[in-house]
Amino acid sequence: MTKEKTEKQELSDAQRENRIIMVALVILGIISAIAIFFDAQIFGPESIFIDDPTGNSFIDGIYHDIPSILRTCQILFVALLLFVILSALKNRITTDTHFQTAIRLIVSFARYAIFIVAIIMVLSAWGVDTRTLLVSAGILGLIIGLGAQSLIADIIAGLFIVFDGEYKVGDFIVVDGWRGSVMEIGIRTTKIKDEGGNIKYMNNSTINAVVNQSQDLSYIRCELAIFYTADLESVELAIKEYMPRIKDKIPYIVNGPYYKGVQDMNDSSVNLLFLAQCEEKDFYPARRALNREIYRMANEMGIQIPYPQIVINQADADNGFSEKSTAKQKREATAYVYDQAYESEGMEAENAN
Repeated sequence: MTKEKTEKQELSDAQRENRIIMVALVILGIISAIAIFFDAQIFGPESIFIDDPTGNSFIDGIYHDIPSILRTCQILFVALLLFVILSALKNRITTDTHFQTAIRLIVSFARYAIFIVAIIMVLSAWGVDTRTLLVSAGILGLIIGLGAQSLIADIIAGLFIVFDGEYKVGDFIVVDGWRGSVMEIGIRTTKIKDEGGNIKYMNNSTINAVVNQSQDLSYIRCELAIFYTADLESVELAIKEYMPRIKDKIPYIVNGPYYKGVQDMNDSSVNLLFLAQCEEKDFYPARRALNREIYRMANEMGIQIPYPQIVINQADADNGFSEKSTAKQKREATAYVYDQAYESEGMEAENAN
């Protein structure tokens, strides 16, 4: 209930902000249209606002500033309109995440450029000598640049990240042990969100070693423990019979699952390994689903799973599949194991979590 209320509140805030922007656009648009229509009467040497109609210096001063106010409204209208267009472009962009990432970075640069140009034009509309200001800004920029090398490094690193394709919006990455989904790549920072909903902002220049888990399919593994007394070939034939059902039940799995054979021989069990591949975004639900289906397979096929216990009479214990397989069953089970090894070539447990 709290989550739904929060989402509604966020939606309401976004709608309120959009309405304010639209109202401002309409008002500024009307003022700009009037100023364009009466351009000759408002601006230039024949402006009606040159005279002193009242003789009061304060009122006449405001009267003289009306052209500057109207010109400012025109500049703000164009700047705000460009901001709205850029936001719409950013929100309605193609599903190609690499292109989406590049566009978002370009949009960020464009916003800063529009803001700076708008300020310069507004100052010019109020009679400020912008050429002197630009020269001063160049000197100031040089001084700031020498002291803001980390900011410049962040911007350059952000460009390399996007155009080298290290990661893009939507990718799951690991940086300094922090695993999460890339929400946004800005001109200065990268925003990463983990499974718990925590958001981390990382300066682009500090992201040195990145593990991108989304560039290829991810491995999921599951181990099934059986008793030493169980006949291995009989268990493998049961696995062969049941395995085709598993993939049909797990839509997250892209490749597999495959039976890889005996992984470990522990103190009280023989561990059989199963591997599959899925998209990184589906890793956790796919792993849980695979564990569930392997457990269901063991129950349905009568495969007993060892667990810590005190054996009172081992001789009479039936731990499942204790009856020895025939020679034909052994050959069939061996062929199945080799077929699975061939089909899953290149998939190894070291790559799986």
